[in-house]
Amino acid sequence: MSLPRTTGAEVSLDRLVSLADHVVAEGVPGLSHGLAGGLSGPRRGDGGDLFDLRPFQEGDDLRRIDPAATARSGRPQVRSRHEEVERTLMLVADFRGPMLWGTRGRFRSVAAAEALALEGWRAVLAGGRVGIMIVGNRQVDYLAPRARETAMLRVAEVLVRAHTSALADFQTEHDSAAALLDVIIERIAPGTAVRLATGLDEPGPDFGPAAAALMRKCPLEVLLVQDAVEAAPPRGSFSARIGSRIAKGRFGPSASADLLSLNGIPTRIVPAADPFVVSAA
Repeated sequence: MSLPRTTGAEVSLDRLVSLADHVVAEGVPGLSHGLAGGLSGPRRGDGGDLFDLRPFQEGDDLRRIDPAATARSGRPQVRSRHEEVERTLMLVADFRGPMLWGTRGRFRSVAAAEALALEGWRAVLAGGRVGIMIVGNRQVDYLAPRARETAMLRVAEVLVRAHTSALADFQTEHDSAAALLDVIIERIAPGTAVRLATGLDEPGPDFGPAAAALMRKCPLEVLLVQDAVEAAPPRGSFSARIGSRIAKGRFGPSASADLLSLNGIPTRIVPAADPFVVSAA
């Protein structure tokens, strides 16, 4: 199927919404057929057993607040049941400065947004709940997980707005990928499946411990976005648009996939030039 055409430097709401048709065309697997990242398995119903108690987050159902736990802790605590957590997917987009460039097809940041939209549509159409977290240079955008197609429409709107803001506020200085993982750990409820789209630029010395801490809390899968010159680096010096400016430099092979493998993180490669190709690392 074809998608609405864009410059490749912007996240298009029309394209993100149109990706739902692609998911329908390819078929949506039932949850019992093994959607990756914590969304597989039979539906349990609401049930009577608690999965955990966690601090209240913006967007949570007020009816899930546990009065006794809230009184003990001094801050609102929310009940999370097995069914709710196992079928919840948190999409995480890396919109730091190093993601805002591309040489062919799409910016890496745009490829990240569209790859996450595909994952989100698959989840909600299979009956799951989807939320979004976007980490930029100086801000974090967060939308709590919700069910149904309307949730993905809100996710798409947040992706478009955050990407526009990231381009307008481009900075060369940014936090490490390890710091990005720390933000996820702070915000995400235990057991929530996390799908992180990133180029893994500047992982930082604490990346390994941060990744291990996150995976102890949540199932994690990385959608590793790679530009064509990262997959097959050309010789010589080249110009690239980074944010709103043009910079010159040389390209070398990316070591990101090896780093993820070394830390035991499930990974799929997302070529920035192709909107529908996602392959195992």
